[in-house]
Amino acid sequence: MSESQQPVLSRTLRVVDYGSTIRTESQRQPSFVLIDSPRKFIKMSHSPNETQDRLQRLEYFLNVLNQICIGFVTIYMSYLTLRTGLAGTSLHAWLVTIGFSFFMAEGVMIHYGGNVLTNGYKRQTKTTIHWVLLTLGGCCGASGALIKMIQKGFMLQSTHGKLGMTAFVLCILSMSSGLAALFSARMKKLIAPLLNKTFHNFLGFACFAIALVTQYYGYQTGYFKARSETDFQILMKCLTLTSLVLSSYGPVKALYQKCRNISQQF
Repeated sequence: MSESQQPVLSRTLRVVDYGSTIRTESQRQPSFVLIDSPRKFIKMSHSPNETQDRLQRLEYFLNVLNQICIGFVTIYMSYLTLRTGLAGTSLHAWLVTIGFSFFMAEGVMIHYGGNVLTNGYKRQTKTTIHWVLLTLGGCCGASGALIKMIQKGFMLQSTHGKLGMTAFVLCILSMSSGLAALFSARMKKLIAPLLNKTFHNFLGFACFAIALVTQYYGYQTGYFKARSETDFQILMKCLTLTSLVLSSYGPVKALYQKCRNISQQF
């Protein structure tokens, strides 16, 4: 250290000590950054992919819950009717349950992306399973309804009976429109395939919804009341309505999309 320059002490002079003890002719001045506003913290939002994954998990969970409801209703009604013998009202109750509450419920959900049972299948495979299940469901359900209508002489006065006859008619129409939708490519000169399939989807969903509402009122009939406790009747009603709501999400979503496509093309 040279004798002409003395060490600089930060406590005696109003300079900023940067670690040097040598006083230079041009002293370094500290620089400051002015902050106009206080620091703000912004909450990070979830990415679209993460939100979509959560919605997909929710759909899978609801679909599993729906499968449980469908299975419970089908198994219990089969047990209730098979133990007393399949004849008369027992045969009617078993056929409509197997046809509408099981086969048709599974059939309308085949193309639904949240279906855990068929999500990995190809579209052609889903279409084949769809028409097989709905054919079985339509035949069983219509046969069960026809048995009861013949027993009553087609004189149905109760809410359950009137809804059942409506479901029977819609079932026949839905199966006929399904046959037309299956060969929609060959019938495109008569009717556009989009209109053909949309009409079939509407009839099929209407038939399924009315059939399950009919099943709901069926738990209030004397046949079911004589064989089940009141609490169990309420349980079966809740399970049937839950199955109706959860099973309808996929068909309603597909029907809405088709209606949007129709409004854009026509």
